[in-house]
Amino acid sequence: MLIDLSADWYRAIASWAAGTPVWAHHVALFATQGLLGVLAALTVLSWWRAGRRPQLLVPLLAGALGWVLADLVKEVFQQPRPCHAMPIETVRACAEVSVWSLPSGHSTAAAALAVALALQWRRIAALALAIAVLEGFSRIFIGVHYPHDVLAGFILGAVLAVVCTRLGWRARSRGTPAPDARRGPARPR
Repeated sequence: MLIDLSADWYRAIASWAAGTPVWAHHVALFATQGLLGVLAALTVLSWWRAGRRPQLLVPLLAGALGWVLADLVKEVFQQPRPCHAMPIETVRACAEVSVWSLPSGHSTAAAALAVALALQWRRIAALALAIAVLEGFSRIFIGVHYPHDVLAGFILGAVLAVVCTRLGWRARSRGTPAPDARRGPARPR
């Protein structure tokens, strides 16, 4: 039932996308790669503005791990990409992408980056999460993922971001020196 609904949504979005102007295709193809770069740049900005502490690079680690984990999960499920399974015109040529689609690696990495960023820098949470949603939509728009691939990627990436962020906080608390009795208790930063 969910898979059928996802296939229907895919067919509607990909068919609509194929009928959009060529410039929209170019924008979508650029955005599907570029939005991950924007999230990475926001991570570096977050790291820079907060004193360049190593644990603030956790979003990059979560994003990279998300990409690798998504590829491993794809090998388990081996769900063919919708552009291979359905004979409809798509923005991206299907021959240019790998065979398996579940979960979306781009969506996994985007969610991991965005959620980890949101946990570290709450002021940009809405922006980071909006960029991740646009990343996921772009994968459907260009015709290489079903909506359920994107949703699975979002869930996997969010879970990975929470785990990596918690591990980063633990590592930070272990690296905090004990307060010096002569100086009094350590002050929060």
